[in-house]
Amino acid sequence: MFEDLRDSYIARVVKGRSFADVGGLWGTTSEKVSVAHTQGAAAVTMIDMQAAGNEWWQRFDDRLRELNVPPCNCIAAEISEVSDVTFDVVHCSGVLYHHPNPLAVLLDLRRMTCEYLVLTSAITQEVIANEAGEYRLPSSGVMFVPALSEAERAVVARYWKSMGAEAYGITIDVKYRPDEFAPWWWLPTATALRSMCETCGFAVEDADHTWNRNAYTLLLRVAS
Repeated sequence: MFEDLRDSYIARVVKGRSFADVGGLWGTTSEKVSVAHTQGAAAVTMIDMQAAGNEWWQRFDDRLRELNVPPCNCIAAEISEVSDVTFDVVHCSGVLYHHPNPLAVLLDLRRMTCEYLVLTSAITQEVIANEAGEYRLPSSGVMFVPALSEAERAVVARYWKSMGAEAYGITIDVKYRPDEFAPWWWLPTATALRSMCETCGFAVEDADHTWNRNAYTLLLRVAS
């Protein structure tokens, strides 16, 4: 029914429930508020660190109008600053690997999620081999991008360039600072990502690879 696995997972659990999309402003068309509304969510919210009045908020409002979606609740804040609201269903995509502390993000998501979290993150292949050489991780591994050697980065960068990705810190040089969220900080394997979610209080209801196996999407339930 849906081309996007995230939409399928949202549709499975959102009807009659409150919904929040965390970090969905960038690019505008990746937002899932409209999907949740269409699938019968009782209430919808967008949470994003972009400052109130930023052009992306206006683009988001314009998109909702174009899709005939009523205005939704909007919270302009970094996820760690949102401490007094909870939602039945939460969606978060494209955030985890951009954050210096991914476990803190997962714990913040767990705190605000009452029932289900739909989570997507870029991941790494366990073996990357190309003309630049070979990079290997065990299935339990997580790549800390700032620690890549020059030779390792060459292999990984060639791979992501072949995927058409602009990966700050991999295909594009950056200076890492703990308060910067544009770079790619961490790339877990799919196995490691599942374990990270379980460690932070979620149970995996369903999961599959997306984006040519370069991302992993999970339907997570709050563990009892």
